[in-house]
Amino acid sequence: MQSQAKVHKTVVVGGGSVGLLYAARLALAGQTVTVVTRSSLQANQLAQNGISYTQLDGELRLVPIDACPIEQGLPEADLYLLTVKQTDLPVILPALRRLNSTARIIALQNGMGHHELLHDVLSEGRSFFAINTEGARRLSGTEVVHTGSGVLRVGPWENGNSSDPVIQSFVEWATSVGIQAVLEKSIKPYAWRKLMANSLINPLTALFEIPNGALLDNPHTEKLMRELFQEASAVAEYAGQKLGETDWQEIVAICRNTSRNLSSMLQDVKRHRQTEVESINGYIVKLGKLAGIPTPLHETLFRVITLKSAMGMGKEGGDSK
Repeated sequence: MQSQAKVHKTVVVGGGSVGLLYAARLALAGQTVTVVTRSSLQANQLAQNGISYTQLDGELRLVPIDACPIEQGLPEADLYLLTVKQTDLPVILPALRRLNSTARIIALQNGMGHHELLHDVLSEGRSFFAINTEGARRLSGTEVVHTGSGVLRVGPWENGNSSDPVIQSFVEWATSVGIQAVLEKSIKPYAWRKLMANSLINPLTALFEIPNGALLDNPHTEKLMRELFQEASAVAEYAGQKLGETDWQEIVAICRNTSRNLSSMLQDVKRHRQTEVESINGYIVKLGKLAGIPTPLHETLFRVITLKSAMGMGKEGGDSK
């Protein structure tokens, strides 16, 4: 396929693990990238020191990067990668309203609910969505480790304009520099599969404070994952998404491929920060109640993780063990 528009400048909104990972990889490949952070401190540190990026092969790369805090607004660009958490997305919505009409936005949030938020502030055809299965761990505001290989799937939420030239160009360019990017006609089915993976892996790793791969090392945690999968599958079927054994095996593969990774929910709990559990397990519980489908395991995890985060249980601070 031939693109009609080139991506000359990309803004990565969010200085977490995923934001730093993609900013570093894009900048190393020659893309013009600016990182927009929540705090001025992180923006200053990035502008002064760049990103310390540890590749999958263990090589450390120092990546010069432009950065600015969100309070200064969003700089002009062709493409914006929204890598902030669901809980932080409402803060940047006013800035998205003011973007040039030719700009395109790709949202990489976990869970569900961001599609509706973006639809309210952006005209049809400007917002796209992505499902990222790359593993990353943020060690500090300027340090990120690539902990697992994966795929970046990009497209409209439902069947729509998957031939947008800016999005096509980004996917082609990303693929050409070694990022496994795929253009999809609809992201919604993949969002459901990612929701399933997150609803199993994230809360359990946060509860037991273990890396992703450790869930498969114990028959009790693996059995619990299976039971959570069965609950969520019934809710997914109500939403028109049929999930089966192949999808379960994909979740197991994600656990293996990101075995060293500490889930974002675990990192949030360790830092005494609000997690995304409401838009992940909470979403399944809410939809289950609407459908009359019991989800006792997901509801228990939702309540426990919410409590654990609020009470600051576990050690605050480090991203690694």
